[in-house]
Amino acid sequence: MDPQALAVIDGTLCQLTRDGNRAAGHAPLATAVVEFRHGPMRYYVREHPFGLLPGLPNLYCLDAGFRLQWMAEWPDPSDPCASIVGDEGNTLVALSASGTVVRLDASTGRLLRVESAMAAAS
Repeated sequence: MDPQALAVIDGTLCQLTRDGNRAAGHAPLATAVVEFRHGPMRYYVREHPFGLLPGLPNLYCLDAGFRLQWMAEWPDPSDPCASIVGDEGNTLVALSASGTVVRLDASTGRLLRVESAMAAAS
């Protein structure tokens, strides 16, 4: 099987073939996918926070077939995810808009720990 690349095209996460054709895709839940990160057998996706229903997090996980696996147990709906930092073992690390470090279980999206921006800087 040919290796495939991922790209965000018009706000949709797309899997591309070597020829640049769309092989598969994931339409955003609300407005637009703005960032993604490949994890083991999964994709972490961050959407633009505006347009999501109140209380829904803008960070979620898809399996390799682009099926929704979990939505993050996000600590503060008024401080959405601003960046996916990466995964450390079975922990997904993300930053909120205020700079708070949020650690989630990479397999379930459950909240593990929240570190204030001040604590993370020291």
